Amino acid sequence: MSNISPKKIVASIHEIGSLPQTLAAVLQVINDPNSGAKDIADVISKDLSLTTRVLKMVNSANYGRRTRVSRISEAVTVMGLNSIKVLTLSSSVFGMISGKELAEKFNIKLISRHLIETASIARSLAEKINYPDPEEAFVAGILHDVGIVLMVLYFKEKYCDLLGELRTGGRGILESEKELFGFTHCDIGAELIESWKLPTRLAFVVQNHHVTDNAGIIPEDSTLNNLVALSDRMTLGPFEGYYPDAEENIKFMRDVASRLKINSDELNKIRRESIVQSVKLAEYLELDTGDLLEIVIEANSKLAELYNSMEKIYLQKQDLERKLTGVDVEKVVEPV
Repeated sequence: MSNISPKKIVASIHEIGSLPQTLAAVLQVINDPNSGAKDIADVISKDLSLTTRVLKMVNSANYGRRTRVSRISEAVTVMGLNSIKVLTLSSSVFGMISGKELAEKFNIKLISRHLIETASIARSLAEKINYPDPEEAFVAGILHDVGIVLMVLYFKEKYCDLLGELRTGGRGILESEKELFGFTHCDIGAELIESWKLPTRLAFVVQNHHVTDNAGIIPEDSTLNNLVALSDRMTLGPFEGYYPDAEENIKFMRDVASRLKINSDELNKIRRESIVQSVKLAEYLELDTGDLLEIVIEANSKLAELYNSMEKIYLQKQDLERKLTGVDVEKVVEPV
C-alpha cells in the first residue's frame, strides 16, 4: 500500500473529496461581511434536508420561543451564525456515513455517537475554562475523527480486519493503522480539512488530538487540541470492544485535565450533561445514535470494564512488590 497516500484517498473519494456544495456555499456567505440573514437563508433553502434541520432546531425548547419560526431568514437571526455553521458542518460530516453498505460492516451508530459526544463535551469544557470560542471547540470535536470515516469508506473490509486485530492484539489504533496502511486516521483527516480550506487550527487538532505535549505551539492551538483530546478520551470509543489501555488512558486524561485546570468533579458533571445534549443534537441531525437509556447502559458498562482493568493492574503491581521484597502483603495485614 506504499503507493496510497492520504492526498490520493481524499482526491479519489469524489463525493467527499471537496467541501460539500451546501457547506461551501454557507461558509462563503457567512464569511462575507456584506451578507445578511436573507443571503444565508437563500443558500440554506436550496437544501431541503438542511432546511428541515434548521427549523427543527430553532423551534426546539433550546431557544424558548413561544411562536413557531417558519422562515429560514428568521431562524438564522435567532440561532446566530455560529450555530448555523455548526449545524451545516455536522450535517455534511454525518452525511458521509449514511450509506446502507457501511452500516452492514460497521457500527455507524457508535461512530456517530462518538463524534457528537466528543463535540458536546469539548464545547462544555471550553465554556468551563472561558475559551473564547466554544463553538470552535464543538466543530473541532465533530471533525477530530473524520479520518476514521474516510478510512472506513475507502478501505472497508481491510479496516474491518484492523478493528478485529485491535480487539485482540492489545495495540493502539495509531500504531495499527501506521503498520497496515502507512499512515493514520489523523493524517488523512488533516488532509481532508486542508482540502476543504477550513481554518488551519482545525487541521492541527485533527492531526494531533492523540498528543498532549504541544510545546512550542501557539497557545490557542494547544488549548483547543487539549480540549478535544480530553473530550475524545471521555467518551465511548467509536468501535465496539476496543478501548485504550486503562492505565495509559487515565494518565492521559489526568495530564490534559491538569493543563486545562479542570478537576475530576467538573469532568464528571460535564460528562453526564453531555449525554443528554448529544441525544438532542442527534435528533436534530436525524441520526440514530441510540436512546438515552441505551447510551447510559453502555457508558456504565465501559466504566465497569475500566474498574476491572484498574483492579487487574493493581493486583499485578501488588504481586510484583511481593516478588521484589519477598514479603507476602496479605499475611502482614492483620484481619479486622
